[in-house]
Amino acid sequence: MWVAPNETQEAFWKVAVTKWNNSGVGARVDFTTIPETRSSEDAILTALVAGSAPDISTNIFSGFAAQLANLEQLQDLSVLEGYEELIAARHMGEIMKGWDQGGRIFVLPIYSNPTMVWWRKDILHQLGIETVPTTFDDVYRLSEKYATSDNKFGMQVVAGRRWADRWFDYISYYYATGDGAPYIKDGKAVYDNPAGLSVLTFVDTMFRNGWTTTDFDGDEPLATGAVAGAVRGPWDIAFFKKMYPDSLDNIVIGPMIREQQNGSKVHTFADSKGLVIFKHSKVKAEAFEFVSWVFSDDELSLLWLEKTGLPPARGDLAENEIFRKFYQANPMVAEYAAYVDVAVPPAFIEGTIDVQKFMGIEMLEPVQYGTKDPETALADSVRRTDKLLNLLQ
Repeated sequence: MWVAPNETQEAFWKVAVTKWNNSGVGARVDFTTIPETRSSEDAILTALVAGSAPDISTNIFSGFAAQLANLEQLQDLSVLEGYEELIAARHMGEIMKGWDQGGRIFVLPIYSNPTMVWWRKDILHQLGIETVPTTFDDVYRLSEKYATSDNKFGMQVVAGRRWADRWFDYISYYYATGDGAPYIKDGKAVYDNPAGLSVLTFVDTMFRNGWTTTDFDGDEPLATGAVAGAVRGPWDIAFFKKMYPDSLDNIVIGPMIREQQNGSKVHTFADSKGLVIFKHSKVKAEAFEFVSWVFSDDELSLLWLEKTGLPPARGDLAENEIFRKFYQANPMVAEYAAYVDVAVPPAFIEGTIDVQKFMGIEMLEPVQYGTKDPETALADSVRRTDKLLNLLQ
């Protein structure tokens, strides 16, 4: 097995593999970290070409999984003995809907980092706002009150210009507004719909009114009070504890914002990676027996959480007693755990980077600078995305 080249994840696997090997219940497992190259993806592809790839690898995100699946390198996990029992044991039924590829499951998600919105509760109280904003209209009302002086903005709406930033702005808002609906389906862009237009109209409204900006001079806008709210992930908790501990005391976490509330739990984006078994493996059954053993063990799930701080991809984090003490001691992390079951991974497509570049170039940036109206920008982005997806098929 190859595991992520990450100190905390390696520490977890050392314990889990040792416990498995000492149990004597199955084939011995040896593990090492993914070889250091430009990226984990490069190392795995090189090993597959050379015939030296492992039986199991972790650190697989959805876009790379789609590439490997199209190359027919991955085993469908759903047909292996014990799969249904594993999913039931981890309460992953809802989670796995986001990983289904035409009735096949190529990746077992290991962790899921939902995106949520951080708000400065001291600013909300100053404005007389008693509950965190949850809809676009809520954000508008807050912005009208707060963005009345220089260098003050209601919310950081656009995360940045990198392709990966789309996970933390447009895609997060889209999943929330569309109740988890895909933005790519059957090889076609499908975000040219009411949810997609609503999100882009929100972005347009915020920029046209001067209620948001992308120019923060490198400073953390939540810490400085330049914004009252911003999309952040659970990894930002440790960052704020180290860099802005005083500001962290004034942070309250709310669900992802969307067009309107409809009584359902709010979906959001999942920064998530998982585990695959390669099709070439001669011990696929034995490999999955080990995987099932590790991920059916609640104590190992707790150990993963303690070692890495990453929420295990389980649907029972908020209810399972074994996690209660950890979350009582880490209440901000617990806020994220409550949304793991409705956190949706990125689209399973080979062209993830280019697709999200088009979202920025054709859609968000033109709306941000007022060179396109939302309807035109959305149509242009979808049209260019479809051309790319057609080439990849």
